[in-house]
Amino acid sequence: MKRLLSRRNVLRGAAGFALGLPFLPSLQPKSARAGDPPFAKNPRFVALATHHGGIWGANMFPGDGAGDSMSYVGRTIRRRDLELSLAGGKASVCPVISGSADKLTAALVKKLNVIRGLDHPFYIGHHTGGHLGNLARNDANGSDGAYMQAFPTPTIDQVMAWSGSFYPDLSGVLKRSMIIEHGHNHISWNWSSPDSKTGTIEEVGGIDSSLALFNEIFVPEEDPQEKRPPIVDRVLEDYKRLRNGDRRLSGADKQRLDDHLERLDELERRLKVSVSCGDVQVPTQDSAQELGSSSYGIDPAAQRRFWQLMNDVIVAAFTCGTSRIATLNCGDIFDTFDGDWHQGIAHQCHRPDGAAQVTMSAAHQMFFEEVFLDLASKLDAIEEADGVTLLDNTLVHWTQESGAYTHDSISQPVITAGSAAGVLRTGSYLDYRNLQKVVNGGGYEGAEEITHAGLPYSQWLGNVLTAMGVPASEWANPETGGYGPHYIGEGMGQHYEDATFSKMGEMLPWLEV
Repeated sequence: MKRLLSRRNVLRGAAGFALGLPFLPSLQPKSARAGDPPFAKNPRFVALATHHGGIWGANMFPGDGAGDSMSYVGRTIRRRDLELSLAGGKASVCPVISGSADKLTAALVKKLNVIRGLDHPFYIGHHTGGHLGNLARNDANGSDGAYMQAFPTPTIDQVMAWSGSFYPDLSGVLKRSMIIEHGHNHISWNWSSPDSKTGTIEEVGGIDSSLALFNEIFVPEEDPQEKRPPIVDRVLEDYKRLRNGDRRLSGADKQRLDDHLERLDELERRLKVSVSCGDVQVPTQDSAQELGSSSYGIDPAAQRRFWQLMNDVIVAAFTCGTSRIATLNCGDIFDTFDGDWHQGIAHQCHRPDGAAQVTMSAAHQMFFEEVFLDLASKLDAIEEADGVTLLDNTLVHWTQESGAYTHDSISQPVITAGSAAGVLRTGSYLDYRNLQKVVNGGGYEGAEEITHAGLPYSQWLGNVLTAMGVPASEWANPETGGYGPHYIGEGMGQHYEDATFSKMGEMLPWLEV
């Protein structure tokens, strides 16, 4: 049964909540439209983030092979084409980047990139902010992490969401960005007043219901009887008079009102969206139903269903044009381990017996196949023009919390799919490590994994913004050209020559078409 929803009915609950005046202490008594044209200047962006990491290089990255090399900022870097091996119906680039051969095809592999050698050149510990640029969102486990907490920064997804360069036309956009997560470890952060870029840096809360998210990005045919001036119009002027006319308002309360007025402006904008996706069938399944099971945390099948339902909504939004950004923060383990995953698996992955390493690698392989590859395949199945798919016009970006050692963000893996509307070259294994600079030589509790100094991860984040059409004038660090604050941690300077940070404002080698 198909059910048509009124857009105003979908938003009415949100409007009622938003219209309530925020608490102001100083005033208290004293005491689905068609897809975009191919390779247009309006690509989509998806960021997938997983917790932990700690995967050995042999499991996470392709092996050595013949390819290209060049000298770059005082080191030799390497590139070669991704290669696919087939065995028993399974396709593999490396142990983690593997899956069913009917999905991980040679054609799709040509649309992937595997990037090695992107570092946070300091000890960040456990974090969720390092994925998209808010390095302050870490657990302060160590002096470096504690120092970085003084420099909160909007994440790149929110820079895009509020950029007129990324969204030159908002007339058909219901949701600037879709934030998908369950739990409280946020990866998306922005100014409390994002349009004016003022206030404090605050978490952007996410959603764990695919049905609720669908209702927020679905644009049905407008009901003529619903066409009336929204109540937002009637209260905005009153709020503005309070903001500008009451001399008792403190500076902090003026900022609170500015934040609130911007939220009302955004709600009013959404209420005026007029584009229609036509007669769209409301999903019959909701990801939130999976969370109701007490066994969800150790049920990989339920976790797969949760994220694949979210993938379906992302594809619908991108196809319809009602949003062009999605972030997914996944804390699920994709394993049946019924214990302390953090201590029992993540903090044991370095041990040479390899037991925990096998478990962690298999869990990440399942995430790759059931979430990342599922989304990439669904995007690639939608053709927007002759020979150009929705995936081609998207950048799907998967990062892990750490590199080969838990807590250690040296060579934080970056896996991508899509060319960002023809901007990025794909099909490559890119290795930016300086093999002459060893950061971790192993030895702790018998650990044998060796890591090498790479290039700054903030350079990559700037490259993503550039690929998304957001000019450096809107985001670049004026001293480095990269994204966000630049810091070299205690004892880390010996691993990086000055030249390492000299080209942070440029695109990484071999990345541009």
